[in-house]
Amino acid sequence: MRRRLSVSHPSRLVVAGLVSGGLVVACAGSAGSGFGDGGAGSGTKKADASITSPPGTTDGSSGTDSGSISLPVGTHDAQSGQKADASCGGTVTKAQQSPLDIYIMLDQSGSMQGNPWNEVTSAIESFVSQPLSGVSVGLQYFGLPAAGGGGYGGNDSCVVSDYATPSVEIAALPGVASAIQTSIKAHSPSSMTPTGVALQGAVNHCQSWATAHPGHVVVALLATDGEPNECTGGTIAGVESVAAAGLSGTPKVLTFVIGVNDSGTSLSNLNGIAAAGGTTSAFMVTTGTGAATTAFLAALNKIRGSALGCQYAIPPAEGGIPDYGKVNVVYTPSSGTKETVPNVTNAAACPSSGDAWYYDNNQSPTEILLCSSTCTKVQADSSGEVSVVVGCATIISTSK
Repeated sequence: MRRRLSVSHPSRLVVAGLVSGGLVVACAGSAGSGFGDGGAGSGTKKADASITSPPGTTDGSSGTDSGSISLPVGTHDAQSGQKADASCGGTVTKAQQSPLDIYIMLDQSGSMQGNPWNEVTSAIESFVSQPLSGVSVGLQYFGLPAAGGGGYGGNDSCVVSDYATPSVEIAALPGVASAIQTSIKAHSPSSMTPTGVALQGAVNHCQSWATAHPGHVVVALLATDGEPNECTGGTIAGVESVAAAGLSGTPKVLTFVIGVNDSGTSLSNLNGIAAAGGTTSAFMVTTGTGAATTAFLAALNKIRGSALGCQYAIPPAEGGIPDYGKVNVVYTPSSGTKETVPNVTNAAACPSSGDAWYYDNNQSPTEILLCSSTCTKVQADSSGEVSVVVGCATIISTSK
């Protein structure tokens, strides 16, 4: 018999930074392209008054400024007092977040019948119909019938590769919407809940997809209304173990958790899975209230921002040898003066307060990552802007 999760303080079910509605797994890929001195791709712009630029010709189609651009002069590391070289020329490009790919793992167990299934699938269909730039989505279900048949009553597949193979492969929105909507119409709740193998399959697909698509952040969304009850890892502890292994794997896989129930589900077990997967807490959606579709859709949109965080793609090359020692990050707050964020060696070198950034891999950089204190500040400033300046010697933090 499938167990329902108990009701626990519905008024406290929304947890900042994650999604409402089901288990969610997220795996982070890494950005791909490099760049050379004086090169910039789409999004490159002519410097404004606060970044000095000798007269030059601006390409009307690409917005690339052929003139030299200098970093703003001033103190860039409050503790070291290090300043930019005003005579250095560089090219300014608005920082672009990496493309986001979402792999949805949807619970189709018998207890999802009625409001949970109808409202969650309606929200998913609405989400994939949005013309979101740089967002792709794929879909799979759990549990799947075992080879030779199966269905409700414990005859579900316990083969990880079944769940690592999507029903609808990850593809760009909104083009993939029709395939996802067709797939959903061909399914209905009828299984038990093999969450452990489903999560392992999601992690595996995230890792292989991220490896094949450098420059992408890959997120798997596992939506469920109850606890695991079959196959390997058929306990909360087993699912937590899978989430923890995904977090420490390569590429790293974050596990986001969403709980769906027509009476409101308990947070305790789902929070444990989220914490093991590096995302702290679960989001919840209570179905049967008439507002679940809207809440689930809002949660899906929130996970987009949460999954991407402060990871930025390196501007593409237009020629020349990549020089990762000539890259700077400039943050322009909604009110205030531009500041060049200093570089640190890695995440462990990030200051507890103050600003800094680092490469995902110093030997072969693919992404620019903001330290947590800087990321928090940038995300709180909806009108602020992060830019990448190429061609000037990197400002290095000397703070201890």
